[in-house]
Amino acid sequence: MRTGTPYWLAGAAYAASRAVGSRWVRDVAKPLVVPLLADAVVALPRRDRAPAAVGLTGGWIGDLLLLRKDRLRPAAAAFALNHAAYLALLHRRGARFRPGPVALRAVPLAAAAVLGGRERLGLVLTYGGFVGATSALASDPALRGSGAAAGGNLFLLSDSLILVRTVALPGDTPAARAVDTAVAVTYVAAQRLLMSALAWRT
Repeated sequence: MRTGTPYWLAGAAYAASRAVGSRWVRDVAKPLVVPLLADAVVALPRRDRAPAAVGLTGGWIGDLLLLRKDRLRPAAAAFALNHAAYLALLHRRGARFRPGPVALRAVPLAAAAVLGGRERLGLVLTYGGFVGATSALASDPALRGSGAAAGGNLFLLSDSLILVRTVALPGDTPAARAVDTAVAVTYVAAQRLLMSALAWRT
């Protein structure tokens, strides 16, 4: 697979924008991230390109929605499409759910349910369930060496940090910017690792 240099440059610009609090750089860089995964889509077997593209379109729409305030719920719905595609494609690669990894992901999901409170309970359980499922399926030993496990875990971490930021760190503070930067770094890495894993041994 190609190195994906344009993708990493856009991702770095997005992360830097969160570190310095530059909204205009974020608004330019973030929408470029997912479309620059096109090279990873082309590297997939022909039958997998359409579902991968549809899933990434969901992720891209989610990114655009998150550029505006109070769009967390519709963004989560768009990202759920991204995860549904990952789940289907990881299953095609031979990954299967196993009790241990599923139980392990239930721990952060339960913590998120408590942190989010009653108002966000439905969102945490539905969208959080998708993210946890992707992470659990990507950890299957059938994919060992592909980077899928790291990608799935980073996606789970990224979305967990979004919840922490939303609930516990409102406003523009150094701590909030640090979390925003961590969200960006983990998200960018997660998307690339998962897409690269899908092209592994195909």
